[in-house]
Amino acid sequence: MTDTEKFVLPSGIECEIQELTAEAERVLTNKADVKSGQWINKFIAKALVKIGGKPVPQNQGELINMLLDMKTGDRNYLLLRIRMQSYGDEMIFNYECPKCHKTSGYKLNLREMLEDGTLKIYPFRDDVPIVVETRDGTAEIDYTTGRSEQWLASLKDIDTIHLALAACKSFNGKAPEYKDFCKLKTRDISKIRMAYSELKGGLDPQIELNCYECDNSYKVMLQQIPDFFTPLTTAGSIGL
Repeated sequence: MTDTEKFVLPSGIECEIQELTAEAERVLTNKADVKSGQWINKFIAKALVKIGGKPVPQNQGELINMLLDMKTGDRNYLLLRIRMQSYGDEMIFNYECPKCHKTSGYKLNLREMLEDGTLKIYPFRDDVPIVVETRDGTAEIDYTTGRSEQWLASLKDIDTIHLALAACKSFNGKAPEYKDFCKLKTRDISKIRMAYSELKGGLDPQIELNCYECDNSYKVMLQQIPDFFTPLTTAGSIGL
């Protein structure tokens, strides 16, 4: 394995990343960064060497802003490649079934899952934003970005209205507000959710696990598994 690796993001942007050092893991335990949602940007920044064929900005603030403007589907793919480059393709972990609450052990090969389509990558659409007409005005729906992710991470409690807001670029030509969406009729907010659900783009990090105890199948995001970022977090006593 080389120290750096080049690849192309789902949006077509060329990237080059370097293997992480142990210092990068400190970002994951910084309480202030975790609370604000900044940790993921700082984690990516530790690995990113070039983007679009150019060296990343040396100014940390400029680099973070660039990552915040990146589409979520690209960020998901970038995180996956950083994980594979720094820790290897294999991911071993334990996870608790949400139905029977018993723990099963799993072993995944992330590169194989990319190659066989288990981890799905969708092309980004060009016809964005999507315009949704409601009885109270016009909403423009676009792909979420790092800024959307950071805003959601900073909230104490997240509901379905927040999720709809994260994907809304504008409402009646202005930045959308929570109070405006609360007043929307349920049929109209459903139209907005439907429009966003159709905006698949980049890597979908959702995988399906099967509980070995009760045979229940359930879905989980790769980033929700602690061993994705720090291997052997849960896998010390794995039983496959």
